[in-house]
Amino acid sequence: MSLLEIISKGGYIVWVIGFVGFVGLYITIERFIYYRKSRGKTEDLLRMIKPYLEERDFNSAMNLLRTSNSPVSRVITKGLLNNNRISMESQAREELKNLERNLGLLSSVITISPMLGFLGTVTGMIRAFMQIEAFGGGVNPSKLAGGIWEALITTAVGLVVAIIFVIFYNIFTEKVNNFTHEMNNAIDEISPYIGGK
Repeated sequence: MSLLEIISKGGYIVWVIGFVGFVGLYITIERFIYYRKSRGKTEDLLRMIKPYLEERDFNSAMNLLRTSNSPVSRVITKGLLNNNRISMESQAREELKNLERNLGLLSSVITISPMLGFLGTVTGMIRAFMQIEAFGGGVNPSKLAGGIWEALITTAVGLVVAIIFVIFYNIFTEKVNNFTHEMNNAIDEISPYIGGK
């Protein structure tokens, strides 16, 4: 019996879990692409622009920053444009929103998947007991197999989906924390050159 045939015995709830898993997969791919595009070597960036900042040549520094498509470069650029720290902090909050986008939905996928699995367990057991009632208690165990299959498979699929995406969620949370740390460090490094607060 193939894996698909086994999963199909889980009933309609397995397909609902599959849809939830597809949403989680979409978010995971989208976040990986976003974080990959957003990464940049903050230390190298700061080292390259500091000579321009020391000379108050903000235009040259911003031209260099535009070559790096990272949250840190956008935060610094905002500060240089407005010549204050508050602008950088405001931009950092906007960048944080973008970094955290869809992570709440991914968290919901993690929470909902096992709950749907347990729902499938309940409906599967209901089916099994309905069979027992229909045959007056003298039911052949093979008659119960469908309900038991449904109960076990939906639980397993729900848990597998949750386990997979909790791993990705933790990876993404760590990336957001790293970006946040880099933005805060950049704000502290650049503030003395633009009049502080």
